[in-house]
Amino acid sequence: MKDKISFGLFVGLFVYAITFLYGLESNPAKIHFTKQKLQEDFRQMRQTLEQNHAALYEYTAKGVMDSLFDRQFSLIQDSMALREFFVLLTPIIAKIGCGHTNVWMPMDYWNMNSDKLFPLHFRLIEDRMVVTGSYTGEEQLPRGSILLEINGRACADIIAEMTASYPADAMNPHFAQSQVERRFPMIYSRRFGFPEAYRVTYALPGRKTRRSRILTPAHNEAVRDVVFKNFRNPELSLRLLTDRNAAVLRIETFIYYDRVTYFTHFIDSCFTVIHDKKIANLILDLRGNDGGDPFCAAPLFSYLEPEPLPYFAEPYGKYAEFAKPIPRAEKAFKGNLLTLLDGRCFSTNAHFCALLKYHRIGRFIGTPGGATYKCNAGKNTHIDLKNTGIMLYFGRSTFAVAVEGMDKSQPIMPDVLVKESYRDFLEEKDIFMDTAFKFISN
Repeated sequence: MKDKISFGLFVGLFVYAITFLYGLESNPAKIHFTKQKLQEDFRQMRQTLEQNHAALYEYTAKGVMDSLFDRQFSLIQDSMALREFFVLLTPIIAKIGCGHTNVWMPMDYWNMNSDKLFPLHFRLIEDRMVVTGSYTGEEQLPRGSILLEINGRACADIIAEMTASYPADAMNPHFAQSQVERRFPMIYSRRFGFPEAYRVTYALPGRKTRRSRILTPAHNEAVRDVVFKNFRNPELSLRLLTDRNAAVLRIETFIYYDRVTYFTHFIDSCFTVIHDKKIANLILDLRGNDGGDPFCAAPLFSYLEPEPLPYFAEPYGKYAEFAKPIPRAEKAFKGNLLTLLDGRCFSTNAHFCALLKYHRIGRFIGTPGGATYKCNAGKNTHIDLKNTGIMLYFGRSTFAVAVEGMDKSQPIMPDVLVKESYRDFLEEKDIFMDTAFKFISN
């Protein structure tokens, strides 16, 4: 028995020593890796991108990318934490100029720290972090409060750092900012870790009074429910405004891959109503729509195109039929189209909006979009870096819609630029919709 106890004690001490030396703690946020292991993962990432990415040097020349790879590799040190290595990779990913290429923390990183995320959601209005609610279900700060500092660091500096290193098509700042706004708790945790507390300094709504408070952190699942709500088939809606002879069609996403029939049936029914009631004005609200399935977007386009037009520039796999002119829907809309646009316009939604823009179908109202007429979303692939478990996502082929002469480096621009003010927010005005109504009235 004494020998068994001694042997058990020896095994325990051995495991503890290995854990201490090599960072095999149960909490991935506290793991530290040797320089050799990190260099192996870096080489794996670089080789994967160089051999497989659809357009690695489209927005940044090969010589510049090579220099950046070499510089970041030289910054690898011994005993780096997982998030330190992650942050070291982000400038490379951002410089590619591809919104479908990204690195993600392994799931264990979140699972072991699931109740330590930043708890507030907000909107960036006039370069201010304006509080809109809480992931915890309680009002931790009054709605409309302006966040000034988080744990002693200016919020403006935090936002600037996050935006500069977030991947976007053609390095589009409007998309990067929209993603920082939407995914802030997750981006914060992977850049700065999981602090013991979130002490914020803020200004009360509409006032200059500064206050401080320690916030109750949020749970990972509560954050993900909001961040990834577009993946849960949000409700589609059509609202008739008979006094304006108008309809508002709200499409938050095209992510209905497993419910395409549901989506197309809804679109068919909407345009049947619009046609039968002779609605003259249609407001297509695409704010917050960051893409999805072309099998949803193409049928919608068939109701808006003036004549049969091709959707894609080339026959792409299962979407090959969309390279041919898409038959115009029987009850296609012939009236006044106003499309609401913002910085989250991305991927399939950017394709769709690029076609409307190119063919001058209606007017766009809002802010610059988050992408353009092409993206590297084909044959999406992900690998896990073998030592850290960091997940690398990238596309191996490109989709482009059937347009000519559009600048791939520029976002889709609105015909009427809308800039929401802080006062608009406090007065609960939807300045996008109000602007559309003014066009209808005129």
